[in-house]
Amino acid sequence: MASRVGSAGLFSISAPFGFLSLAFWANRMQTLYYLLYLPSMLAEPVTIGLILLAAGCSHLNILMIARCFAWKETPGGYLGIVRTLGTAVSFLFLLAGLFAVLMKGIVLMMGYVDIVHHILFPALHATLFGILLLCACVYLARLGMEKTVRFAIVAFVGTIWVTFLYVPFAFQPAAEYRHLLPLLPEHMPQGIWQAFLTVWAAFSGPEYMLALPKEAVDAKKLKTALIAANAFTAFEYIFFFVICLTFYGSDYLQRQDLPIADLIRYIQLPFAERLEMILIPAYAISFVYVVAILLLYAAGAIQCLARSRLSAGRAPLWLAFLMMLLLTWMAGRWIWPDEWKAKEWITWLSWLDASTYTVLPFGFFLLGWITIRRTWRDRHAGGSS
Repeated sequence: MASRVGSAGLFSISAPFGFLSLAFWANRMQTLYYLLYLPSMLAEPVTIGLILLAAGCSHLNILMIARCFAWKETPGGYLGIVRTLGTAVSFLFLLAGLFAVLMKGIVLMMGYVDIVHHILFPALHATLFGILLLCACVYLARLGMEKTVRFAIVAFVGTIWVTFLYVPFAFQPAAEYRHLLPLLPEHMPQGIWQAFLTVWAAFSGPEYMLALPKEAVDAKKLKTALIAANAFTAFEYIFFFVICLTFYGSDYLQRQDLPIADLIRYIQLPFAERLEMILIPAYAISFVYVVAILLLYAAGAIQCLARSRLSAGRAPLWLAFLMMLLLTWMAGRWIWPDEWKAKEWITWLSWLDASTYTVLPFGFFLLGWITIRRTWRDRHAGGSS
């Protein structure tokens, strides 16, 4: 990826991103897919504490990410990573990053297609719809990194209004608040650490900002934006979990695959029916936005891996699109029709997101700290001599 503001190609950035673009980008990356099925993975009221614990740990990661942008010594962009890690290590790092963004994009896209297939259009050809959705993603991504990232405001506003439709569930007479007890049981439920892994993965997403050039981000503005996004993400997770828990109950909630999507059928408005025909397509805005960002990251990795053998225009983006297109077709044909395999891929995505959110912020922070210490020692040794 380009290492300075104003560079040519897909990754040109004319001005640093604003507070809203950064905050809404982080929030949509975090709550995009995990929000839909996370309540059924938790189910027990004690897991509210897990959400708060993961939010606190995520706050530490956010401080490290902001510090990485504040330090001049921290590697920024592709050239900074090469200077710090060397060509061979950077090559492996880019290969791993390309695999990660392609896998994440495919699982997100096919997961949304699965929701549309089961709730709205059972006769829909899932693979064909996934390909059409991917075409919408590349249509947005072709505008470049700057315009795509700033589209976060549209993606947030276009979907956040859905949250307000769930507020009446908290005040219905049928809401059983006794399901929220006990918050501190005598014995922890089985699989509590597996649940924490899923919640920790649900807060991932801000680490992808580390690939941006430093000049594109104001460190102080980034820190405030990520703190606000992280807090709002925790609020959304707790809000929807409490709504689902009081509506379904712990035992029945565990049997729901997509409890939040199924709740749409119970929303009653005096002026509209069949709200799932409106609300589920509204989520497509955020899915298209995030997958478009991932396509641009894949294009950046391909451009850096190819070096001078590939032009800096839109050729890397079309190559990334063809790779994701092929993988989407393969997933729709051999993986997603099998429910067990689809759940395995979602589990692998949780492990992947948890790993990247653990390793990348700490790794970049450690590299910056080591570089600062080395620079200080060199200056100190030079002054002494």
